[in-house]
Amino acid sequence: MRFFAYSFLLLLLLLMIDSHKLQCQSSFSLIKTEIELKEIFSGISHGKTDSARLALSLDFLNQLRIALSLEGSADYAWDSLKYVAKIESPDGLFRLYNWNVPLISGGNRYYGLIQFKGSLRKFLPVTLCDHSDTIKEPEYKICDSADWYGALYYKIIPFKMKDKKNAFILLGWDGIDSEIGSKLIEVLVFDKKGVPKFGAPVFPGYLDGKLSRIIFRHSSSTGMSLSYRQQSIPGKPVWNSKKREYETNNKTRLMIVFDHLSPMQPQLEGQYKFYVPASETAEGFIYENFNWKYIGEFDAMNPKIK
Repeated sequence: MRFFAYSFLLLLLLLMIDSHKLQCQSSFSLIKTEIELKEIFSGISHGKTDSARLALSLDFLNQLRIALSLEGSADYAWDSLKYVAKIESPDGLFRLYNWNVPLISGGNRYYGLIQFKGSLRKFLPVTLCDHSDTIKEPEYKICDSADWYGALYYKIIPFKMKDKKNAFILLGWDGIDSEIGSKLIEVLVFDKKGVPKFGAPVFPGYLDGKLSRIIFRHSSSTGMSLSYRQQSIPGKPVWNSKKREYETNNKTRLMIVFDHLSPMQPQLEGQYKFYVPASETAEGFIYENFNWKYIGEFDAMNPKIK
């Protein structure tokens, strides 16, 4: 009996040693790969022509895609790739790798990879190909990974569609050219095979109510705030019979909040290189009944819940 107990403990010890070896080998492989990727990426900004920069970025994209097939890559930090955005969905279903290449001719080219995690881990990484410079009427276009409206994302917000599908709001930035910058609200949905679709008409009360994504164009010489936060907004006026006046009770909600943009002069309407944020005035969207309800102009300096 002691012999069998000893044999079992020995076998368990050997399995633990083998497992530790595999983990060490995996970690070493990831570290080595990260060093190689960093070297490739560092050369992009030194390219003397746009074609040279784009070729290096494409090489980086291909090498990163291979790296994401390595064991442990989905949880690896890739800390030294400082100029590659690595944002994970709050539900832990995917991680999005995203970067931009500033072009000498002005503007940017964007690159992206989606790596699946959790219950979606069975799907291979998806490459995003930027075609934003050829997409007509991008606010209404439903895109896929092959004709993606490129941007640099910094926030993922999960929500449910009317058909109960999981969907995600992506907040992003796009430096369109040397004169016009932009922020955008993108919509991302995956089908049963993990195929991404970008854009969905979930903003029924904004402008014509048919937009698939929202693009805020403004002067590149100014910044624009676009965030997701707790925000206090005015409620509906209620009549106070004792005071004989209307009172407005503020309500605090999680909102997509953005600066109200307007041209510097009325005659410059439609010329986005002259659009700037209006001081202390914001607009926003709150999630309600499977859509994002538009909230008109309000005081952006309203107190927020801490």
